[in-house]
This record gives sequence, C-alpha cells and structure tokens, in this order.
Amino acid sequence: MSHCRHNQRACMDKRAQELKSMTMTTTSTQLTAAVMAAGKGTRMYSETTPKVLHTLAGRSMILHVLQAANELVSGPLHVIVGHGREQVREHVQALAPADIQNRLVWVEQLQQLGTGHAVQQLLPVLPDYHGHLLILNGDVPLLSPETLKELWQQHLDGQHVATLLTTRLDDPDGYGRIIKNNAGKFISIREDKDCNDAERKIREANTGIYLFDWPALAACLPELSNDNAKQEYYLTDVLGMMVRQQASVGVHCIGASEEVLGINSRLELAEVEAMLQDQLRQHWMERGVTLRNPASIYIDCSVELAQDVEILPGTTLLGQTRVGKGSRIGPNTLLQDAQVGSDCEIVMSAVYGAELGDQIHVGPFAHLRPGTRIANGARVGNFVELKNTHLGPRSKASHLSYLGDAEIGPGCNIGAGTITCNYDGAAKHKTTLGENVFVGSNSTLVAPLTIGDDGFVAAGSTLTEDLPAGALGLGRARQVNKPGWSAAHRPRK
Repeated sequence: MSHCRHNQRACMDKRAQELKSMTMTTTSTQLTAAVMAAGKGTRMYSETTPKVLHTLAGRSMILHVLQAANELVSGPLHVIVGHGREQVREHVQALAPADIQNRLVWVEQLQQLGTGHAVQQLLPVLPDYHGHLLILNGDVPLLSPETLKELWQQHLDGQHVATLLTTRLDDPDGYGRIIKNNAGKFISIREDKDCNDAERKIREANTGIYLFDWPALAACLPELSNDNAKQEYYLTDVLGMMVRQQASVGVHCIGASEEVLGINSRLELAEVEAMLQDQLRQHWMERGVTLRNPASIYIDCSVELAQDVEILPGTTLLGQTRVGKGSRIGPNTLLQDAQVGSDCEIVMSAVYGAELGDQIHVGPFAHLRPGTRIANGARVGNFVELKNTHLGPRSKASHLSYLGDAEIGPGCNIGAGTITCNYDGAAKHKTTLGENVFVGSNSTLVAPLTIGDDGFVAAGSTLTEDLPAGALGLGRARQVNKPGWSAAHRPRK
C-alpha cells in the first residue's frame, strides 16, 4: 500500500513539474474558441426553440456570443451542440456573417453530462493543437469583445495555464464563489451549495468563461470524475487539479457584471434584453441620433442610423434597417429591413423591405411592402399600400390607394381610391405609367396595362386597355339624369 502511495505522489510531482514548466515556457499566441451550446434550457419552457436560439435585439444568443468571440479569435470557432443540434447548426449557418461561417467547427455532445464532459468532446478534434482555448457559454449574450481582449492579455502577461473571468455581484446567491489565499492567489471555486457562512459572504463569483493553455487542459480532462450528486463532469474541477499541481491560475475580475449574466428563463431573457436596449439607445444618442422618450423605442442591433436622425416615441426598428441623415421616423412606426435616405419623414406607418430615396414623406398609416422603391421627392400619404412598386421622382399617391406590381414614372399624381388590379387569380401582372400621368380619384387600373406620358385618367374610370401618351382615358358608364324622380319615388320614413 505504501509503495502505491509513493508511486502516486511521484506521478503527481512529475505532473506538477510539467505544468509549471509549461506555464513558464509557453509562447504560443494561437487562440481558438469553444462555445457551449448543447443544453436544452428546461427553464425556458420552449418546445420548439433551443435556448441559445432565443433572440435579443434581433439576434440569437449564440450569434451574439460568436460575434464577440470573432473580434478576438482568429482561429477556428468550435460550437459544441447537443439538444436541437441540427436546428442550431442551420440557424448559425444561415445567419452568421461569412467570416464566422468560414471558421465554424461543429462538435457534438450527444449526452449532456456537464461542462467538463462538453469540453472533453474537443479532445479528438484538437489532438495536435498547442495554443490556447477560450471557453464561452452560448447563453451569455452581453459579453463584449473588449472584456475578452482584457482577459486574453492578462492570460498572456501572467503566463497562466488557466485564467478565469469573474465579477463581483451584490447578490451572488446561486453562483460559485472565488476562493483566494491571503496573497490574492486563486485557490478554488466553491459552489454555492457547498459554501460555509464565511464563504457565502464572498461577492466575487465565477462567470463560466475561461482561457486555458490547451495542452495543459487536455492533460487534465481525462482525469475528471463524475463522483458527485449530479453525476456530471465539472470543468471547474480542472482548476482544482491545476492548483494542486502548483500550476499558475489567473483571475480577471470585471466590474460590469451585466456583461456576464446568463439567461435561463423567459424572465431573464426580458431583463437582459432591456439592458441591451439601453446600451443600443445610448450608443446611438452618443453618435448624434435624437431619441424622443428613448424607453419607448426598440432598436435591433443590426440597425444603422446616421447623424441627425430623429426617432419619435413608439417606433420599432428591425433587421437590416438603414436611416439616412436628417430623417425623422415616427411616432408609432415600424421599419423592418428598410433603406431610408436623407431628410425623409415617415409617420405612423409600417415599412417592410422597401427602399426610399431622399426627401420622401410617408404616412400616416401607409403600408410599404417588400419590393417597393420610392424615388427622391415622392409622397405616399394616408392609408396607401405599395407592393413591388416603383414610385418615380416627385410622384404622389396621397390617399387611400393600393399600388401593386407597378412602375410609376416621374411627376405622376395618383388620385384617392386608385387600385391597380394586379392579380387575376393565377398570376401577377404589371401596370406601367409614364411621366406626368394623372390618375383621377376612384380609378381601377386592370393589369397588364400601360399609360403613356401625360396620360389623363378620368375620375371613376376602369381601364382595361393601354392609354396612349397625351390621351384621356374614360372608362365609366354614361350618367343618366331623371328630373322629378326624387319627389315621386324616393323612399320616405
């Protein structure tokens, strides 16, 4: 028995020397990342959506994390997937920028047996890698690239085998506490349920974000045990091994604790998104955008706003929306994937995938649908709907009209109640108007139809044939008047 103990101590001493040597001599600055995204997220109570695909400000949690990692990591980006793995893979491959997609490596964790087990899945993926590994959680979407760069710099400067990202919380209940010695050196992570009274008062908490020297981590991972209440393999146990083997473990504590908040429920999703919205609104106001009643305005993280844009209360800006200099949007307006030029005004309207030039007025209560293009100086008024329509420069559709699949030239006037009949029940057809066409109120234009330059459509007309340039189109029944009819025949009460 004593001989076995002697051999065990000899092995431990040898391993300690290996790790200490590795700490002192590692010069590689290669960095790869692993994002843990295998969990189901049972507290989200979501049957159809894996936890990391829930969105904040128009972007899924995992895409937020990958974007942050992308600004630091030049090597492969490993995504460890399990629950809903095909759905996660399809989502990321469809929506991630090309510079992220080109470096993705998918790693499967078929059984979710803890954080250590998740990282163990990298062992066959990185057999000959001698750099460093950044480990992130796919449900921590507010983490900034700047914080990751600070963590990386401290890891390199300290020549650590591992560096933890920590934060101080007013209420660290439920978080693992960071235990240090009198010299401030890291000793261990004590899980909340295992803390004594003194340890519970510690406010510095583990965030679950780490940088490791990969060869050192790879040597420890096979030694992990699941001898615990949950029968899971914990990555935090690796840190204990390294400390016992006298390897250098560093700690980087950040003050902005909201950056490292994980999301485990719909309530936490809403709370973190509110923080992100505050950040986005502050970002744009600091760059010359006026937000009236900022708390009432919702902005996706992919939106771009120019200087001197003014956003009024109740406005929602989504997707790839771009708004040019000096434009005024709102109140109570929705823009989704809209391209808006300079000095435009959009009032109480909905715009989806439309392109607007400069000095355009839209609304109130207009509906611009995908494929719509509006040229400089045009006007779209109240209760007007455009779909797949080009409205030319200085043209006006001011009231109560539907224009679908239409090409409308410069300087045209579309009277109130005008309808393009673009659908025959089987196919869509096009209506084309030349320059300076006047369409009288309550007209019906039955496509396919072309109206030449300076054409004039009489009010109340239904046109089914092309109208030559400069001609009057009159397509209505002849009026018949019957004198004295009212007195003799009008119904009376």
